[in-house]
Amino acid sequence: MGNKYTKTSPIFFQNVRIVNEIKEHKCNQCGEWKPETEEYYYLKNKSKPEKGYQSECKECTIKRARNNAVQNKERTQEMQNKYYIDNREKRLKEFREWDANNKEKRKKFNSEYFKNNPDKSKEYGLKRRQHKKHNINSKEWITCKEYFKDEDGDCCCAYCGLKIQDHYRTYAGELQKIDLHKEHVDDNGSNELDNCVPSCGSCNSSKNRKLLDEFYNSDNPNYTEERYEKIIKWITEDYKKYIEQPKPKGKYTKKIK
Repeated sequence: MGNKYTKTSPIFFQNVRIVNEIKEHKCNQCGEWKPETEEYYYLKNKSKPEKGYQSECKECTIKRARNNAVQNKERTQEMQNKYYIDNREKRLKEFREWDANNKEKRKKFNSEYFKNNPDKSKEYGLKRRQHKKHNINSKEWITCKEYFKDEDGDCCCAYCGLKIQDHYRTYAGELQKIDLHKEHVDDNGSNELDNCVPSCGSCNSSKNRKLLDEFYNSDNPNYTEERYEKIIKWITEDYKKYIEQPKPKGKYTKKIK
């Protein structure tokens, strides 16, 4: 029998060497000698780095993964979809952290992309406007605001309790009193009454695309359990009481004099 591949076997020493006090490893795929560091090799187990590095370099690992993806497109797509579904919260958190630390980079990329793809820019803008516009009438909006009145009987922000009469914006250097925003509780949810609560500009901006529990929890300085439960009750049950039913269309009859 041949020598078992261990850190004391001759085979191991054929693939490891010390050059200028730097430990190098020979990739078993391309045969190149590269420093045995995370820059050139993946760890076998990130949680247990003492187990060492993989036998092939990063470059070869990436090439092999790409070839497998091309040769097995359907399986690759299926695995990606499963990963995205199983790790949705993790991916959202990672994206938001990256976005918060790379605002200028993201802004520059978006600007250049839409400048070079005007059709995509127009399509994106149209879809975003359609999604962000609630499909509720004025009466439903009034009842929605009245549902979230405070103990003084004033319509207010569902999140922080700012009264509507104290809701201003700065425009052209002047303060203007404006209505509360029609806020999507679930940014990717419906445009109907079941996904709409009144929100001040500050909460609307702070929440952005965050999930309700991610934005409105005990870490939020404006959080109260009472307001949270009221929001949940509205979007799950009580909104049904205030939906305007369309009037049945009657037959048109011409009036005879």
